[in-house]
Amino acid sequence: MLYRILLYVFLPTLLFSREVHIKEIPLKGLITNPKQEISGMDWYGDHLFLLPENLGGFLFMIPKSEIQNSIKSLKPKPIQPKKIDFITPNYLDAIAGFDGFEAIAFYKNIVLISIEAENNGSMNGYIAWGRINPKTLKVNVPDKNIKKINTPIQIDNMSFESILVNKNEAIMIYEANGANLHKNLTHPTLSLSDFTLRKISAPMIEYRITDATKVYKNKFWTINYYWSGDKKKLNPAKDKISEKYPKRGSHRRVETVERLIEFEIKKDKIKLSDVAPIQLYLEDGAARNWEAICRFNKNSFLIATDKHPRMILGYVKAH
Repeated sequence: MLYRILLYVFLPTLLFSREVHIKEIPLKGLITNPKQEISGMDWYGDHLFLLPENLGGFLFMIPKSEIQNSIKSLKPKPIQPKKIDFITPNYLDAIAGFDGFEAIAFYKNIVLISIEAENNGSMNGYIAWGRINPKTLKVNVPDKNIKKINTPIQIDNMSFESILVNKNEAIMIYEANGANLHKNLTHPTLSLSDFTLRKISAPMIEYRITDATKVYKNKFWTINYYWSGDKKKLNPAKDKISEKYPKRGSHRRVETVERLIEFEIKKDKIKLSDVAPIQLYLEDGAARNWEAICRFNKNSFLIATDKHPRMILGYVKAH
């Protein structure tokens, strides 16, 4: 009887805290150029949109069917994403210290964009919104559709890396949320009806949160990433997630953390769910700066790097 009880208690940890290998989806064309620096992605119907960090006037798009074919193939051919018009103001002139785009999210035909800026040593966040044409897929963001969002603290080159839509609100998640950085943590939340702002409380999580999936049944997943070169910036406290779900495999040998963690929105608060994190099998020699995530189906995800160590689009099967 005791054995059965222990098995019931510890089996979820044994199953879900193991490392998961990533299946790379080969790409070709401009998206592989390091200057594009993919910083976010999201689904619009069966179209995967990938957001370059820089102001280039376009988004990348891949049909879901092409991704499915690549995943199923033993020898997949590289996919060349299509360039889709991304019509925005010239933010280099409109925003002092414009540094780039950080996240993208779709809600019906509304497109939401997170923008980062650094002006006179001060980090600032912005959220801009526009619409996508359902037929042409062109995205248009008018000049007036923008709000400045103050970052909760000041850390160089860090702002709001994630946007997720919950019901009729867009939640912006700050990048650095550790216990040594915040006393109380809240994330700005924008109404998509009247575009007013409020805040939602959230737990403190060590390391960086670099993107989030869509909300499904009040739950969403994020990328939780740590590169030891950010140690001084992030000043990490004890990692409570690793204490509960010990590092395994390649993670046991290094400080690098590459994992996916699930949150839930309950009683108007963001909380960690009871599901164990998904640890990503590490490549030898280089941390991968995962900057984008979205669900692929119920038990799998797509993730993407910016340019470190190269542009990677990966498929992750949870179990």
